[in-house]
Amino acid sequence: MVMDMGRDVLQDDAVELEYTHEQQDMTDAVRLLLRKRKGVFGLLYHPALAATVALIGVVLLVVSPRDNLGIGIALIVWGVLMLYVPRLSAAQLRKAHEHHGQVRVTVGAAGVRLVSAHADVRTGWANYGSYAESDRVFILRSPDRAGRCANILAKRGASTPQDVDRLRKILDTHLQRV
Repeated sequence: MVMDMGRDVLQDDAVELEYTHEQQDMTDAVRLLLRKRKGVFGLLYHPALAATVALIGVVLLVVSPRDNLGIGIALIVWGVLMLYVPRLSAAQLRKAHEHHGQVRVTVGAAGVRLVSAHADVRTGWANYGSYAESDRVFILRSPDRAGRCANILAKRGASTPQDVDRLRKILDTHLQRV
């Protein structure tokens, strides 16, 4: 069986990425998504806040262990757990996408097309509200107020660094960068 990997939608300005989902890409994407959330939710998962809360728990235990045992331990546990949330969430996300195997993503003027052994999904730009970028990935965020992740594009899937630059230009044309 020959799988059409999206070549029929290629246009002159389209960029094609080809990759399999990896844990590090997913972890980077979840961290980026959490950092870009607005308001309290973005702050809740910030590593500096988690470390500060854990440190406050330690201080409470040192200063007055009898009076603050429960709250001190709870603050330490919460701080440590918040440091691991991105990694744990990313592991679940990667497992959910593992069955796709190799994916080819084509990004062009018409939108985004993802083709894998088990999916052929086309989405227009209206499906996305904004995008964010890290060293490893682009996240195309949904248009809802929270900007939940709608699509993760791994930069390592590009053939050349120039393709990553072209992809960034396409995204800048169609979406707001956050």
